[in-house]
Formats: sequence, C-alpha cells, structure tokens
Amino acid sequence: MLPWGKSRLAAVVLLLGAVTPSTASAQPPNDLTFTGAGGIPLHATVFRPAGPSKSAIVLQGGSDWQVRDDLRVQVEMFTRLGVTTLVYDRRTTGYSKTSRDYGVLADDLIAAVGALRTQPGVDPADVGVWGVSEGGWVAPLAATRSPAVSYVITEGSAGMGGGRQTSWYWGNVLRHQGISGSLLRTLPVQGTRFAVGAGLFPEAYYDPVPVLERLKQPMLALWGDFDVSHAPVESSRIFADALRANPDHTIRFVADGGPDLYATTDAGFDRLPRVVPGYPAAVGAWLADRRGVHVETPSFTQRPTEALAPLAWWESVWAQGIVLLVLLAGFVAALVRRARWLGGLGLVTVAGFLALLGWAQASGMKDFGPVLLGRPLPWLALQALAVATVVVFGFTVAKPAGRRVLPVAAGVVFLPWALYWGLLLP
Repeated sequence: MLPWGKSRLAAVVLLLGAVTPSTASAQPPNDLTFTGAGGIPLHATVFRPAGPSKSAIVLQGGSDWQVRDDLRVQVEMFTRLGVTTLVYDRRTTGYSKTSRDYGVLADDLIAAVGALRTQPGVDPADVGVWGVSEGGWVAPLAATRSPAVSYVITEGSAGMGGGRQTSWYWGNVLRHQGISGSLLRTLPVQGTRFAVGAGLFPEAYYDPVPVLERLKQPMLALWGDFDVSHAPVESSRIFADALRANPDHTIRFVADGGPDLYATTDAGFDRLPRVVPGYPAAVGAWLADRRGVHVETPSFTQRPTEALAPLAWWESVWAQGIVLLVLLAGFVAALVRRARWLGGLGLVTVAGFLALLGWAQASGMKDFGPVLLGRPLPWLALQALAVATVVVFGFTVAKPAGRRVLPVAAGVVFLPWALYWGLLLP
C-alpha cells in the first residue's frame, strides 16, 4: 500500500509527475566542483526540473559507479519528479577494487550535500541523499554524521556484509545457468571466503545495522521483487528491525523490479536501460509524505544467505600457497622421473582449476557455456582429470620406480586438496 498519509493531494501531484511526460524542457544543468574528504576535488553537475523544485537530492552510486553518466537514468527519474539532483564523479583516490572506506565516501556525500544546499532555488532544509547497492550503506552513514541531510532513500541495499551478499548472488547466477552440485559451494562460497581471506574483497564484513539504528531522518528503503543480487527478503527484515526506533521509515517492494530497480526481461538476470515503472511512483508518493512507519511484507520467498566463516589456518592463503607449491613441485618431478601421466594430469588439473577460479571471480560467475548433468563442461572436464590423477597416482606408487618423495607428496596432498575444492565431489 502506498504511504499516502495525510498529504494525499501532494502525493497525487508527485505521482502524476512520475508517470506523465513533462511538456516543458528541464532547465540547463550546471557544473561545479566541491571538496571531498581529505581535500580531494570532486566534479559534479546539478540538474533542475522544468518547474519549481519540490525537493533536492544527491545521488550515491554503487560499486560499479564511477562517473556522473553512470547514474543518468536515476537523474532523469528524479528531475521528472520535480527534484533538483546533484550527481558527481566518485573519487579515484582512496577507492579501488581491493580498498575502500565507507566513512570517506560518506564524508564525500556530506560535502556534496553542502554544495547542493547553496544552489539557487534549493531549500537547504530539504536536501536528501539517495544510495543504491553499496551506496545504500553510504547514504545512511552520511545522514548519521550530518544533520544537513534531511532524508534518505535507498534501493537494493543489502542487510548483510558484501562478502555474504555477493556469495548469495553468485549462487543465484550459477543456478540460473542450470548448474548444481559441488560447484555451487566451490565458487560462490569457498571462492568468496578465499578472496576475503586474501584481502581481495574490501569491507567484506561490513554491518549496516548499527548505522541504521542511529538514523533519525525519514527513510525510504526499496527493493525489487526480482532483485537477485541483494537478498531483498532477508535484507528488508534486517532493515525493519534496525529502524524500529525511527518514527518515519518506509520499506517497500516494487513489482517487476530487478537489481537496482532496473527493468528486466529475465527475472532479474538482465538489466534494461530504464527503471521499472513502479519505482518513480513509489518515490514520488513517499516524497509527498515522509511521515509514519510503513513496512511492506514481501509476497515472495528466497533461499537464505549463508554466513561466511573466516578461513581456518589450514585453509588460509599461506597454507594454500604451500599446498600449491607441493603440488606443482611434485608433479613437475613426476614428469622428470618418468611418471609422465601423473605429472601431466596433475599439472593440467591444478592449472585448469586455478584458471577457472580466477575467471569465474573476474566474470561474476557468468557464461560458463553448455551444462551437462548439472556441470558446465569446463568443470566436468576438470573433475574427470582429477579422478584420472588419483587413479594414475595409485598405479604409480604401486611400482618401486614411482615411489619418489616429491611425486608421492604431491599425490598424497592432491586428494584432500581436490576434495576441499569440490573436484572429487558430486
């Protein structure tokens, strides 16, 4: 149900503005530069609606956001709603694939709010922040740090840490391709845990709950019912519990909305270059009346996320490194010591697995190609190679000439290593 509250007339006006094409042209945008955290200059553009501004907002993108044009679709939506909108280029200093600080990003967002409050025609008492995905953690954090933020809107924000959320999403991607069996644990769970342990996944255990519990400003939290990225059923419950003391918060689901509330033709696994129709309507209605508590219960179910335990010592990066050295040295020695089948099969299996793991992480688990018996063909080939390696090792050590220290060590270590990574599991 839409949170109409007492301001029904204002809600109707904003709602019509969200779904009815504007007959007037929007005002020309203007560029500006403001100073972010640590004195970093950040470049921004202010977009104004065709008529009088009903509110003002600063946009905070997710981890795939880099420049202003990446949020073009959202800018168009807000200006059509009559909201003056500032969007800026994300910092390049202090933010990378392996390192970031949400506190720094929140300070950048606060600085952007300060810049927007000084713009002509903007009511400095009515400037909000919007965040999507990762930005859905940054926006509430900025609001808890600055009373200059008058309200918060998030979309597709996860209620759990990024490592756990990403593992859940990657599992969805694999299942969507018809993949089942051990690979569902090897890549999204074990692979993500290893990436976190190796320091390749920044802020993997970030917890948004303490920030949400401190939030005083009105908040609208939105998810799409086709959001396969952010565990919306579980996340919405976490948000609702954390915001319990906030007298003005709304939690809603938008029909047919994919991740980040883009339109989708494949149940959330593709993204069209436009927002889902119900999204502007939901935002417009809420902006007209931000008072009260309105918590919507999802009408769909999803599998739960899985907590990612830190790596034990025996599966740590250094332990895995030692295991790989033993495997590579032993299989190379096997080639030299006339155990060519053992050495060749072992080397191809280990190198192939490392290549598959790296490619899967880099590609987001997508496009594995044909699937047979629940396994993509590259994984099926690796499992066959792993079984052949174990069989050949048994024949090799049965012969006196095959009982060399390094090849035997490699064969002994290979069995638990292949079991751990799922190569010898169904």
